[in-house]
Amino acid sequence: MEKIKSPLSRKATLVAVAISQWTGRKLDKRITDEVNSSHGAAADAGRYNKLLLEKKRLAKINSVVSQARELHYRLTKPWADQGGLRILPNKLHKQFTDEFRKLKRDFEDAVDEFCADYPEAIEERKRALNGLFNEADYPSPKDIRSKFSLDTTTSSVPDKDDFRSEGLDEATIEDIKRELETSSAKILDAAMLDSFEQMKKVVGHMAEKLKAYKTDGGGFFTDSLVGNVRELVELLPSFNLTDDPAFDALTAKIARELCAEEPKTLRDNDELRADVAKSADDILKEIDGLLG
Repeated sequence: MEKIKSPLSRKATLVAVAISQWTGRKLDKRITDEVNSSHGAAADAGRYNKLLLEKKRLAKINSVVSQARELHYRLTKPWADQGGLRILPNKLHKQFTDEFRKLKRDFEDAVDEFCADYPEAIEERKRALNGLFNEADYPSPKDIRSKFSLDTTTSSVPDKDDFRSEGLDEATIEDIKRELETSSAKILDAAMLDSFEQMKKVVGHMAEKLKAYKTDGGGFFTDSLVGNVRELVELLPSFNLTDDPAFDALTAKIARELCAEEPKTLRDNDELRADVAKSADDILKEIDGLLG
């Protein structure tokens, strides 16, 4: 694999998605103890968690939160698992920001709707929980809004050439720079490996589905089989963080050989479907060869 041509700090930032939400669930210690005791079980044999509100009450909020997490993982790569920080390529920064901004608006609207209906939802659940209802389980209506937030934090990628520190001798500073360079290289390798593994997963899934499909009724695949490969191809150039020409060539090959045909055409044409499946298998072998 070719060495990086410019520092990662010039190609990407680090971004984290910070999510805070009230789950609407509560461990009931009294009922837990009663159930375990009545069955002669150990005190830690089971836990009784109450659903404080109907699931539908938090469904919109939970849906947006899931979409925010999916966006974060789809447009970023791993970074040392520190505080949820992940590598966001500069080429994807606008897309990430635009999509997240919309999700944040949807989140705020969903939370506002939830908070407006919150007192009614408590009364509704009070009847359902009956003897399990405990008013102390619920945040007050004036406090519930503060339990929800959806934000991002962005920071720069550490760069050994920009490292400065007062009070340290030159030898110590050089040691720190070497450590930064070594750790950054490992993280970069892990990010690139993640992209190759993503290729293997998506292309491998296509190969498997195409080979299993039979025009006369055997097997099954949806339009998303091709759609997922096309979406991956759109993102891969931004994830070539080491400017590796082999990575770019492989991306181009995936686009050329796996994305050209429509799903319906692949279902209807046995010969063409077999050719695309073979191309997918060949690409998988290439990936394995690059990974060594």
